Amino acid sequence: MNQVFSHQQRRVTAGLYLILGSGMGLLATQVYLAGYYEAILLPALLTPILLGLGLLRWQLDSRFRHDPAAITALISLGVFLLLQPNTLSSFSHWHFVGLIYPLLAFYLLPNGASLAVSLLLLAGLLGLRLKNLSLESQLIFAFEYLLLLSLAWFYELNINLKTLKLEKMTGQDQVTGLLNVEHLQSRLLAEVARSRSTQRPLALLLIELHQYPQVKEELGSTSADRFLREASELTLHTCRTGDEAYRLDDLTLLLLLPNTTINGALVLRERLYHHLLQEVICDLGPLDTSITPLVLQPGENWQQLWQRIGNSCYHTLSERVSDQLDSEEASPQR
Repeated sequence: MNQVFSHQQRRVTAGLYLILGSGMGLLATQVYLAGYYEAILLPALLTPILLGLGLLRWQLDSRFRHDPAAITALISLGVFLLLQPNTLSSFSHWHFVGLIYPLLAFYLLPNGASLAVSLLLLAGLLGLRLKNLSLESQLIFAFEYLLLLSLAWFYELNINLKTLKLEKMTGQDQVTGLLNVEHLQSRLLAEVARSRSTQRPLALLLIELHQYPQVKEELGSTSADRFLREASELTLHTCRTGDEAYRLDDLTLLLLLPNTTINGALVLRERLYHHLLQEVICDLGPLDTSITPLVLQPGENWQQLWQRIGNSCYHTLSERVSDQLDSEEASPQR
């Protein structure tokens, strides 16, 4: 479902670039036929750029934190809005295009980058395009622009909140397609109770993808999610019938292995480790992963097992050690 959504979103984005490029081409033709030759340059230059971005995005997805095609399109549109000569007697010809800009920005870029480019354009419009209008007209335009910017901002926040709510309702992580941590807690309670009542073993594997934070920081959320999704799909294909796969945190997957001893967990660990190294591609170099097996101890309840799971992750251990060293360095020497 996530891959289908990503594919559809890429095509919609490509369609936006193609529409903008076609609009620029039509405008260049219109001003040429009307005899406004000084107004032909920008739309004529931007037409092939936007059409090229549309064709590129139609075929390829972005692997960077901020989509270069989106940034190029927004910069092109901003330059057009600021520098395109008027072909009418008033600013109203560009007024509505300027108001659409924050809506387009919030669709193409993350919230922080969208807010930055939208406010920069507003400052440019007030300083260049609207400087000859009355203060009342400038205030009205700024109010309308900021209103649409706020609506786009709250819409994105609402989408994020709905996604989190959907994850909790379905018990599924929307990025990987695996079951989420809330569902894991309820299943762990049931599996520990079943194991203790039937005297059958219970094991699990913690799969940590250590490069995930670096991929997200350097290449962006899209590339990081793709990396995590590939590892999750391979984990699902490798595990046995009856095993359950979960996303524990940002960079950790968990395999719950009912009726499995430590020896069985080690065998599955080796098989999964080799599959991950051979088949999962990381853009930052060879895959860096660790797989930690755990088994339910005699007399251990699910809360104790849950705490041991958190303490067994290498990245949480390194965070605790780092925090301890920082606190020791900050404490006064006696």
